[in-house]
Amino acid sequence: MISRRSALAGLSAGAALVATGGVSLGQTSSFARIISVGGAITETLFALGLGDRLQAVDTTSTFPGAANSLPKIGYLRQLSAEGILAMKPDLVLLSGEAGPAAAVAQLKTAGIPLEQIEIGRSPAGVAAMIESIGVATGETEAARTLSESVKTQFDTLAATLPTGERKSVLLLLAAGSGPLLGAGANTLASGIIDLSGGALAFPDMQGYKAVSLEPVLAANPDWIVMPSHVAMALGGPEGIAALDVVSRTRAGAEGRVAIIDSHYLMGFGPRAPQAAADLATLLYPKAGIPALGRDTTPSTLVTLVGA
Repeated sequence: MISRRSALAGLSAGAALVATGGVSLGQTSSFARIISVGGAITETLFALGLGDRLQAVDTTSTFPGAANSLPKIGYLRQLSAEGILAMKPDLVLLSGEAGPAAAVAQLKTAGIPLEQIEIGRSPAGVAAMIESIGVATGETEAARTLSESVKTQFDTLAATLPTGERKSVLLLLAAGSGPLLGAGANTLASGIIDLSGGALAFPDMQGYKAVSLEPVLAANPDWIVMPSHVAMALGGPEGIAALDVVSRTRAGAEGRVAIIDSHYLMGFGPRAPQAAADLATLLYPKAGIPALGRDTTPSTLVTLVGA
């Protein structure tokens, strides 16, 4: 089962953090060689104006575009401690999902400033993540301003979501050459679907589980959503349209299938309110969902299949 750890709670943005290596963080903003592991962390660092201090990032760090030109230290769950230490960073920020455990343990005992940042999947969790990064980098005021802006956007979205019956959403992932996986409860997918005012097509399922045509037809989801990296692996819009779980469903027949940028949809960085608003715009086109800074409604990060 794929899941995220629970969000940070109760972290004071004004208090200094103590790095795992015993170095006090958050008392200076002079860090000039930061390594960021986790797309939401990297996105936040750029949003705080610290992009020019990034020395390297992991492969999940794809936004903003400037992150793609930075040196890569590998996938966040397959890190090499030696490779990171060889770059002589003066601060390492790790997603709570970083691994393997042995590499993380080695980094923690290396004596460099390091902080693990939990990535939440709720408005409070996203705000806590932003503020914890502000504490770690000494940018507490900028982080507080950003977190308040994000919380306001979430509140604005929530106030416009329609009441009553929720539209159901089936979010599909692909596990290599294995079967398609549907999203259940306690997942990143369920988090963003809930924020958009939607409901899980399989509410009683936990995590991500293999799904076949019959239960999908029985669930009869209002919308089918795929992250962009899954869509690419399945052959893009044409490949998706040819899938039985799409072509034989009401959602597929009526053009209610969407591809949404993966890290935008489930990254839970500062753009999380916009991602939730994009999904809400699809689910409730007549509700007047606010733009929240999106370029269009839905944004250009959303592609409709067979509309």
